Amino acid sequence: MNSKANNFQRMRDLSFYQQGAVAATLLERMIPSYQLFAEVTAFGDAALPRHVLDLVWEWLQVKRAKINFDRLQEELELVTPEVSHFDIFGVYPALDAITALDMMLNGITQQDSTEFINVAKISQASVARLIEHESADLDITSEAELKKVVREHELMCYEMDCLAELIDICSEINEFGRAEVQKLKAWVAEQGVTNLGMELNPGAN
Repeated sequence: MNSKANNFQRMRDLSFYQQGAVAATLLERMIPSYQLFAEVTAFGDAALPRHVLDLVWEWLQVKRAKINFDRLQEELELVTPEVSHFDIFGVYPALDAITALDMMLNGITQQDSTEFINVAKISQASVARLIEHESADLDITSEAELKKVVREHELMCYEMDCLAELIDICSEINEFGRAEVQKLKAWVAEQGVTNLGMELNPGAN
């Protein structure tokens, strides 16, 4: 059973704004990785992704909101870490979070919902990378065995369950107003952890 593929297909079947809402909610679970990285390394701007994502939520609620997403993408580019410049694992989820946020903005500006699907794919890839990193000391002798470890890991199962649940929630919403956005943010707070299992700061939103 390939639950990941099923989730992606189910997400494709949603409307443009429903897909956008799923992606934005996933980003709520990803950007804390960048914020932590920025604070630990004193690199970039820990507050910028939060600001950008707040404007994404505004776009979702106010269809004609005047937001310069191109300018925001330029700002994000300036605070995107280069993997080769850091020797800590945290650079990878930080880069994933910024890349996913950039794809979210691409989806909005280009009216291309495939970019929203890509946000979900990057979130899962970020989880997979962490599992592979933590499995480095295990006696794994083949690529197939490693894939099995990743697929069956509780963090990956949780990631797929979260995406499936989000798709269920958003499929029931036709218009995203303040109440609907608050419901999605409350869902994130209820999970209590990021996509990588890091505890969320209750005051982060």
